[in-house]
Amino acid sequence: MLDVTEAHELSSQLSYQATYDELTGLVNRREFEERLQETIDLAREQKTENVLCYLDLDQFKVINDTCGHMAGDEMLRQLAQVLHRCIRRSDTLARLGGDEFAILLENCPLKNAIVTADNIRQVVQEFRFVWEDSTFNIAVSIGLTPISQAAESISDVLRR
Repeated sequence: MLDVTEAHELSSQLSYQATYDELTGLVNRREFEERLQETIDLAREQKTENVLCYLDLDQFKVINDTCGHMAGDEMLRQLAQVLHRCIRRSDTLARLGGDEFAILLENCPLKNAIVTADNIRQVVQEFRFVWEDSTFNIAVSIGLTPISQAAESISDVLRR
């Protein structure tokens, strides 16, 4: 008999690292783009309404410059948890890199996505990040773009 437990665990670990952001535990850019492509394909085939929500943190550089990268990393971890509570289980929240996040809102009309985005904006605005003796307010810029049956490529959707 051959014990493959260690090989199986290593394979699982590599699979996780290829799919999720190490810092936040969110889906990473590569996996997000795969899911986005699936959503584009589904929109064409089944005429579903979907929305890409793109988020860019406005005060992230201030935290990194003032308190260092450890503080910036911790703020990203905390904010990832906050964002996750603002979306449905069926939605995909990803960290694309640095201070950029994206949410794939599947089977979601644009009017509902606008409500979700406004809720996220408000929750982030109310979020306070505390590091040692400093407290920081965070702001977020949010862009929305529909993904419909006329959707082009991943790069076209992300560019919009």
